[in-house]
Amino acid sequence: MTNKGALALAECIPLYAVDCTLMLYGNRAKREFVVRTSLDALGVWKARNNVPMAPFIDKASGVTKEAAIIDGSLWVFGIDATKAADVTKAVRIGMKHHAVGAKDIIGDVYVKNLNTELENELGSQALVVANRGLYRDVYSAVLEAAKLLGMSGVINFYVISSNKNWKIPKEDLHKALIEGGAERVETDDQIIEIYSSNNAGLKALKIKQNLHLATSNI
Repeated sequence: MTNKGALALAECIPLYAVDCTLMLYGNRAKREFVVRTSLDALGVWKARNNVPMAPFIDKASGVTKEAAIIDGSLWVFGIDATKAADVTKAVRIGMKHHAVGAKDIIGDVYVKNLNTELENELGSQALVVANRGLYRDVYSAVLEAAKLLGMSGVINFYVISSNKNWKIPKEDLHKALIEGGAERVETDDQIIEIYSSNNAGLKALKIKQNLHLATSNI
């Protein structure tokens, strides 16, 4: 049984949004909704992406993050996925908007090809080290956010990233997730072709990827 929804962290643009129905071994989950987050502030994101949206600020819940409905999904902006407080705010906005509990959002988390903002300033090995720290910190933040939200049960953390990703190969990715608190990390040999772009949403390519699943019980 899967949760009603999912949380997609560090999204880029709607055109390349993470497919949150993906599961290991070719299985698919049914999602009633997805809460998507972006590191950019709404103004910055909107200036770069000319898409229809319905922005709002949910003042009633005490959360001051900007949000918007885009292509039928709730997006929350200004969310640093390495900070548990930010992840918690995004989930709280989603909980109120969809009238669900925390587990129905943060129980299944998706990220795709996380990459340090310092990419162009680092050599290849330093980039791997930086991205390993990034994945570790994001996973740790998700676990801490789930605890702050009072959730109990299994956290499924899905990562879309090629096993041969030179920015963080499979071995380094799995180690990073374990360092972040994952009790188990697995992947399968199935290849999925998904569009991926740089942090600005430019230069997108359809590339062969793998799906990884890290799990923790809290």
